[in-house]
Amino acid sequence: MTPRAALALAAIVLCAGCGPSRAVKASMQEGQRAMAARAFRPALAHFRAAVAGAPDYAPAQFARGHAAETLGEFDEALEAYRAAAGLSAGHRITLATIAERMGQDALALQTLETAEGPWLRHAFFGGLSGAAVLTACAAQQWPQVGALWSCVPISMAQGRLTFETSREAVAAYRFQILVASGQRERAVELARSRGWVRAGLDYCEAPNLPVSHETAALLAMLLEPDHADCLLAVGRSVGDDGLVRLGRLILRDRLERSRRPEVREQATWYLQYRLPATDPAKLAESLNVVGWRLQHRFKNPTEALAVFQKAIASDPAFSWPYHNIGRVYMDQNDHAQAREWLLKAVEVNPNHWRAQFSLGVATHRLQRYDEALAAYTRAAAMNPGDADTHANLGWVLLKLGRRTEAIRELQTAVQLDPALDAERRYLAGTFGYDARQTATPFGLR
Repeated sequence: MTPRAALALAAIVLCAGCGPSRAVKASMQEGQRAMAARAFRPALAHFRAAVAGAPDYAPAQFARGHAAETLGEFDEALEAYRAAAGLSAGHRITLATIAERMGQDALALQTLETAEGPWLRHAFFGGLSGAAVLTACAAQQWPQVGALWSCVPISMAQGRLTFETSREAVAAYRFQILVASGQRERAVELARSRGWVRAGLDYCEAPNLPVSHETAALLAMLLEPDHADCLLAVGRSVGDDGLVRLGRLILRDRLERSRRPEVREQATWYLQYRLPATDPAKLAESLNVVGWRLQHRFKNPTEALAVFQKAIASDPAFSWPYHNIGRVYMDQNDHAQAREWLLKAVEVNPNHWRAQFSLGVATHRLQRYDEALAAYTRAAAMNPGDADTHANLGWVLLKLGRRTEAIRELQTAVQLDPALDAERRYLAGTFGYDARQTATPFGLR
């Protein structure tokens, strides 16, 4: 046997033991089944067992990190993702993401510098996108064979844009982190190096720029602040998604630099009544998002409550987790518990409009009508255009025997939202518009 053949045989023998053991594979399979069933805590236990049996097996480390992150176990997720990224470069973006969510921006930026991925991957995504457009276009043009040629340039343009967007995605994430952390000069330098900075470009209307609308809006904020009012919608959107710190940064920019009074007014209202008065700790913000997902997307209130408690421990001055705990108990019809947490939310931030409204609903259901009236009144003062608040005020006033005021509130509610059926029928029955209609018991929204 030649030396080369001997080496080849030795490699085959060694590789026979390179893969994970049967026990590790079994743990991985059990964990994956548990994740699919949304049994995240048992899944994490299975993935921990897999990692214990094969600490150098990147899929096990990644799976452990994913399960831990889903449960708000960020320290363990960071450890697992760091191990996975060390074993496979494809996991670097995940490591950067958890680092950014934990407020470790330096680690996130350092990791992203080497996480862009190969050219072929971006080309693959571009090809898929172009093929999808070509297929859809061809279906519309068929059977006009001659018109099919018009689909080719459209599909090629879409494929090219998708390729470029995929190629720029990691850089765009770096850019967002730099902006959010106040490193604006570095952000502009990065944008220039990627070719995003273009003379005379309206970044709010830049369909061919290979970055997302949100990234383009941030470019407008840095480079063309007098033409950056698209930031208003972006700031509200990211705020609604739970990215409170970035939302506040964006909306403060519009409050200070927009030339349009209506934009400044809307930014002021959103900052005052929809977002906290100060930036929460980054960890608290991220944990609140995880808790919300557990509560609403995964329907796991027990784990959601645990994560919201962690968010409060990270930043007791952040009112959103208190409010979300109150909402969990409201969903369970435990309105007494909900009331306690909602009172804490409005104590932390009296201008938290949604918490004031929820407090009104909880106390309304507890038949604590004076408390409900006070909470709804505060909510209506904060957001006079909300139909549900006026409707609820009307029903509470009826319970308190203040019929004239109640009618006025119900009329206001119906004017704001004609689709409020119960309120419309009550008013119609009261004023004789339709004698067949009777009052409908109020279903609290």
